[in-house]
Amino acid sequence: MAEFRDTVKIKFGFENVASMDLSAAQEISEALRTKPYRLDCADSVPMHRPRFAWVSEKVEGLLTGIDFDPQAFWTTIIAQAPYPEVTQWIQPGMQWLESEPHTIFPTCMKSIPRSSPPPKPAGIERCDDATISRWTSDAFRFPPYQYKEKFLITSNPTWRLLSPVEREILLGYGFRRTAVCMSASDIKSSMRRYEDTRLSLLGDSFSIFSFVVFAHALSIKFVTRVPYQHLCLRMGMAPGFLAPARLTAPVGRSLQYGTPLKFQAGFGVRDLNSTLLKRTDHTGSDVRLVSGEQLSSKIFPRQAVCAQWWTWEPSFRLRWKQKAHINLLELEAILLACKYLVSRLGVSQSRIFHISDSYVCISIVSKGRSGSMVLQRKLRQLASFVLAFGLQLVVAHVESTDNPTDAASRA
Repeated sequence: MAEFRDTVKIKFGFENVASMDLSAAQEISEALRTKPYRLDCADSVPMHRPRFAWVSEKVEGLLTGIDFDPQAFWTTIIAQAPYPEVTQWIQPGMQWLESEPHTIFPTCMKSIPRSSPPPKPAGIERCDDATISRWTSDAFRFPPYQYKEKFLITSNPTWRLLSPVEREILLGYGFRRTAVCMSASDIKSSMRRYEDTRLSLLGDSFSIFSFVVFAHALSIKFVTRVPYQHLCLRMGMAPGFLAPARLTAPVGRSLQYGTPLKFQAGFGVRDLNSTLLKRTDHTGSDVRLVSGEQLSSKIFPRQAVCAQWWTWEPSFRLRWKQKAHINLLELEAILLACKYLVSRLGVSQSRIFHISDSYVCISIVSKGRSGSMVLQRKLRQLASFVLAFGLQLVVAHVESTDNPTDAASRA
């Protein structure tokens, strides 16, 4: 183990599939001078993902609620927790028939569409004709055994395998963790490729339900010692968010922040807007801080707010009369929103909170100027309007895939 004098100690964690060749696993163990742990997240969620993990720290005795079973070449960790309810992870309107009792989904695999089946597909000898037919109709994306009836998510008369969101939740990554893996333009050009990319990212990943055990061990000096089952109840935490260790955020199909129920009941839109407005950067009027982490005002890209924090409904829609650069149209949309608030809702002498997926517009509205003459003319109109009605415009960034107006703007 490498060390820097007496002050810095290097800790490590390596992992690989538990189905790897045993001789290769032993070679790794000899090189790292430690025996691996073997664990499977199926102890806590209905999905298999057996892995080997070589860790520099001894896990035994550091985390309560788990058991150890020493074997000849590895130590098995049994980390059990109650399974989440199906309604916590399945898409509304869909159902999992679970045709066999105690069914557990197979390991997530990369999505690789093919025009013809690969040589020696895994488990095909155990598949019936209906299973092979489904495998064929899905362009042979996954091994054929994954298309067995007991693994299907259905809504008569359609069927599918676990979606990216459902896999994210069952792997412990949080709701829509991989949603921003591609640019908005690439997503819109091919939704099928976008979904395949998300599925492949998850197929290449490990389960947080398993590796939280090792993360806890590697950082034991800095974290609170809690039972493993308590950590499982925090797996629904919104990606990138941190909450006090005592709070829970169970897996679910929504963004969760570990807020106690007694606070949730009295926390409304005004409180949310007030919280965000207090976190605006002093050098501009754009929101830079939403996750609770202190960031430098110079950091780029800005943290995005989540549209799901609010309830949205359409207010107005206009069709552009002439073509223009997208940045100009985005800035025009901000001006139109301000005009709507003043003319229809009588807003004046107020701070206005606006979301946009245009980094350009967010930046120039915050600075109050632009080097582009075209944008500068529109920006002066916006500045004149907010000045006349005593408005302070606060603009926050939202990902294009999360923008509630995106679909309508392309209709």
